[in-house]
Amino acid sequence: MSIMQQVRERIDQAQPGQLLTYADFQVNDSQLEALAAALSRLAKQGVINRLAKGRYYKQKETVFGKVKPSEKEIIKSLSTSKGEVKGYESGLGLYNQLGLTTQVPQEVTLMTRKQRRVANVGKTKVRYVQSPTNFKESDIDKLQILDALRGYKKIPDRNSEKTILILLKYIKELAERDKDRLMELALDYNPATRALLGALLERLGFTEEADRLRQSLNPLTKYKLGISESILPNRKDWNII
Repeated sequence: MSIMQQVRERIDQAQPGQLLTYADFQVNDSQLEALAAALSRLAKQGVINRLAKGRYYKQKETVFGKVKPSEKEIIKSLSTSKGEVKGYESGLGLYNQLGLTTQVPQEVTLMTRKQRRVANVGKTKVRYVQSPTNFKESDIDKLQILDALRGYKKIPDRNSEKTILILLKYIKELAERDKDRLMELALDYNPATRALLGALLERLGFTEEADRLRQSLNPLTKYKLGISESILPNRKDWNII
């Protein structure tokens, strides 16, 4: 079967709006150039649509308009390479998912192992931010908690009491081994993030874990997070003001 035949067969199997990348086609490295040429040719013929370099989709006209890949599918595609997760959503999109803000992002923020850059995927602006730590797919839920802690002051329309309660809930729900991993990952984050995590862990009764974080902090440094004592009673113990 030729490369073009393989490509057409795979496209026929795809759902309208489904995003297709090179990884969706069973070809070896020596056939990638032929694959790229086949996809480009089919896009020019209108069989598929090009969203961005190496990313295509099968469009379908409906009574509601043209069906395109959802933002969720775009994020999933950009976060995955050869079946391996290489990144995850952070920033305002993450804060919205966690229930920390009602604002909807105008762009997608992806935390990856690569350096910072901005790209446009179709009409979606994607901001790539380099993660402060090396991570695995199983780390993502912990990293998103840490990202929310690090971005605490940047959360729009933030209700401090509600935000702290939500973050406490997510930390409390972690399994014991996941709390340990959260601690390990936190050591690669900035001191203010570690201080806020330590204060929250202490509030939940995890004093041993909190003390480990305390030891990583400079006792003379103050962290201006704008959290009142009524919301976080132990804030002074962590130099949070």
